[in-house]
Amino acid sequence: MYYESKKVVIQKNPMSGSGLREPQLLRLTKRLEEFGYEPCVYANREMMAEDLKQEDFRNQIRCLVAAGGDGTVDDLINRFPGIPLTVLAMGTENLLAKQYEIPRNGGLVAEMIAAGHTRIIDLGLAGQKRFAVMASCGFDATVVKKAHDARQGRITKLHYIRPILETIFHRKRIELVASSPDLTEPFSCELAVVSNVSRYASNLPVNPDAIDNDGLLDICLFRNVTALRLIRHSLQGFLSGEITSTNIYRFSSRMVKLTASKAVPIQADGDPIGETPLEFRVLPKALELIVPEKAANSKLEQTLIQNFATE
Repeated sequence: MYYESKKVVIQKNPMSGSGLREPQLLRLTKRLEEFGYEPCVYANREMMAEDLKQEDFRNQIRCLVAAGGDGTVDDLINRFPGIPLTVLAMGTENLLAKQYEIPRNGGLVAEMIAAGHTRIIDLGLAGQKRFAVMASCGFDATVVKKAHDARQGRITKLHYIRPILETIFHRKRIELVASSPDLTEPFSCELAVVSNVSRYASNLPVNPDAIDNDGLLDICLFRNVTALRLIRHSLQGFLSGEITSTNIYRFSSRMVKLTASKAVPIQADGDPIGETPLEFRVLPKALELIVPEKAANSKLEQTLIQNFATE
């Protein structure tokens, strides 16, 4: 149904990034029209939701486009599950777009939509909230919360400098406990990263072996977290492409639960989503993502996905 439809519904996040990429949205809509599509751009989430409630309108949708950052992606996959999606990267990190090398040029994104190559990927579920890339609890989630609490207008990487310094110099010890069927016993840690794909902020290799459609989440747990160790891990990741330490434990699972003696912030794809305790699960094969041909599912993967869907 979606492949024959002509409406391309674009959610523009007016608060994403620095605003310098606005011309790419115009390039996207113009090129879509040249391909015979009908671009529908929304800056108002409620108005978009009202239109998508109409069955006739929804049946004409080719795909959704998240014109923003990873938070815009998460907003769409939570509000409109089941509709194919792609990204016009206009945010701060754009981890999902980087993961699949989705072009930043609006005209090329339109060409990608017209080509129609797709990749079926898992999603993470944090409580009741879906996420596409990763979630975390501890140091970086505290930084994200501080940055968003102080937010006024658009947010860029510069807005994270003060929250990072505040969190480093006023950090209180965090005591998290991770529980999972794939752990022999509860694991105490101070920082937990739950990944659906291998990307992480600034391209740090926190869970570099994460596979996006294996029906599993990849979890990285950090013990004995200090400012010096975080700096050391970051430098190691940048310079060698891997982060290794006796204070780090990685495993894969369909579910992990994080608890703490006191409430600890949790973020997903760069947005605060709550506090501990929280359970994380995987939603297998939950998103059809329009991607460049080189990132699309292979024929073998397509066969396996079809078999999974019929089980």
